[in-house]
Amino acid sequence: MKTITVQVRDDHLETLAKTKPMTAIAELIWNALDAEAKEVKVLFEQNELEGLEAIHIVDDGNGLHYDDGVMVFQSLGGSWKRPNGRTHALHRELHGKYGKGRFRAFTLGSHASWNTVYEEAGDRYAFSISGAADQLGQFMVSNAKGAADAKTGMTVSILNPPLNCGVLLGVKALQEITDIFALYLRQYPGVRIVYNDVVLDPANAEHGFARYPLDEMIMENGERVTAELEVVEWNLPGKRGVYLCDEHGFTRHNALPRLHFRGFSYSAYLKSSHITVLDREGLLQAGELCSDVRQILDQVRAKLREHFTLQEAKRAGDTLAQWRADAIYPYAGNTTDDGEINERRIFDIYATHLHQIFPEFATASLRSKRLTLSLLKELVASEPTRVARVLDQVLDFPEEKEEAVLELLQRQSG
Repeated sequence: MKTITVQVRDDHLETLAKTKPMTAIAELIWNALDAEAKEVKVLFEQNELEGLEAIHIVDDGNGLHYDDGVMVFQSLGGSWKRPNGRTHALHRELHGKYGKGRFRAFTLGSHASWNTVYEEAGDRYAFSISGAADQLGQFMVSNAKGAADAKTGMTVSILNPPLNCGVLLGVKALQEITDIFALYLRQYPGVRIVYNDVVLDPANAEHGFARYPLDEMIMENGERVTAELEVVEWNLPGKRGVYLCDEHGFTRHNALPRLHFRGFSYSAYLKSSHITVLDREGLLQAGELCSDVRQILDQVRAKLREHFTLQEAKRAGDTLAQWRADAIYPYAGNTTDDGEINERRIFDIYATHLHQIFPEFATASLRSKRLTLSLLKELVASEPTRVARVLDQVLDFPEEKEEAVLELLQRQSG
């Protein structure tokens, strides 16, 4: 057993150890994946009152060699990881580069230990490294011992989680961790992540996927930046957001967690090597106060508006087609009358919006739908602007749809 001391200022270590609990969990999972784990399990120990007592991150990767362990825990900023940015055997993209991940563990508890088994020249060895939050700069390292029957891998055990770690449990936490690793699991389908006994499977939760190259951006310093936006639409409801990622899709920052598009549950991933630069310089957390981040997010917003406008139009078309097939669409046949054509367009806007907003309507019986659509048709025919006012009061009717209705009314009156 020996003690090693981190060669960096204490206040810097304290900064690294203070982060959001989910960010800390993600960093420890990334460490396991960088060690070529095929399966990573995040386990939570709870007491009788359902309070957290311990957190364990268990993986079946290559483990950490004793010499590497001493090096990486003693220095910050260096890395044992391969300079070509890929793992040794499986050639996966590496996430960690700056040696910060291990200190994130102390966000999750007062004591942490890394228990690892590694292989060297056909033999297996085990040792452990442990540390405490009140002594961030020091770690105790046990001697390496033979472990012939053990499997390689790492178990990170964290004790005495603070109260704010309760956010790691529940549906929202599962959604958040799925968001973070969705692109990685898409890229490496052989990887399995089990979070609180639930296997993360973004593919089964996905409703749709799209990829868009963004226009080249010229930053404030004249640098030309390229980026790609990947949009995943989810089956489960819930507001998601925009994640800023490096060029490999590794999440660096959730920049717009509240960017909402009515009726859509989504995650958008902005991928660019420039994100790595901004992350290294500590500018991502500044958000749109940083001109580079602001320009990138402006492009993201514009592309997402375009994407969801097209998706909404497609959904509306599919809904109308289904109503016609079910014989509940209140207009019969085709018409050449300009007034009725405009009336039908106004009806379509209102009706498909109601279908999108109210899941109760979407799942109602055909008889109930036929009655509702017939009543809406009569309202549109008699006083379409009043319908718009009612919808605006009750449903916060989208301004762009209201403008479309007004344009149709003006065309009809003209």
